[in-house]
Amino acid sequence: MDPKEYIQRVLDGDQEAFSAIVETYQSMVFALCLSVLKNRELAEEAAQDTFVKVYRKLGTFEDKSSLKTWIYRIGYHTAIDYTRKRRMQVQELDSQYNLSDSASNMQEELEQDERVRGLKKAIGLLKDEQALIITLYYLEEKNVKEICEILGLTDSNVKIKLFRARKALKKVLESTSNE
Repeated sequence: MDPKEYIQRVLDGDQEAFSAIVETYQSMVFALCLSVLKNRELAEEAAQDTFVKVYRKLGTFEDKSSLKTWIYRIGYHTAIDYTRKRRMQVQELDSQYNLSDSASNMQEELEQDERVRGLKKAIGLLKDEQALIITLYYLEEKNVKEICEILGLTDSNVKIKLFRARKALKKVLESTSNE
């Protein structure tokens, strides 16, 4: 069945259609969450939260990308949110028990975080598909073959889109550094 038909059935109240969506994409979402979080229990939790978000946002799905890509994007952002929460908890423990090594290490971490934030901000200014491909390739360290499987594209198509996404990212980074 076409993903659009499943979506419409879910929106019409058919729970079995949503179960079919979950079954189709659950292993992909779990693998993504596990690769980001590096913790099985957190990955399971993040994967569950991903499908809760998918269910809640299904009415907002636009046919600009495939359902698979849309779900992947939600899963990725959910896993990143879990990473941030975990990092904040560690920082709270550090400050509570004064576990920080030194001010210089903290400064280096802040500078690194700033560079990463700048890069993520620049990636956020790209078209959705370009941002996703850049994120998969560089931040998630997926190879071209894995990206092909995730996005359902051919090898050459992914390479072309990756090339174009790099050029677009370079332009964005150059324009933001000139501001």
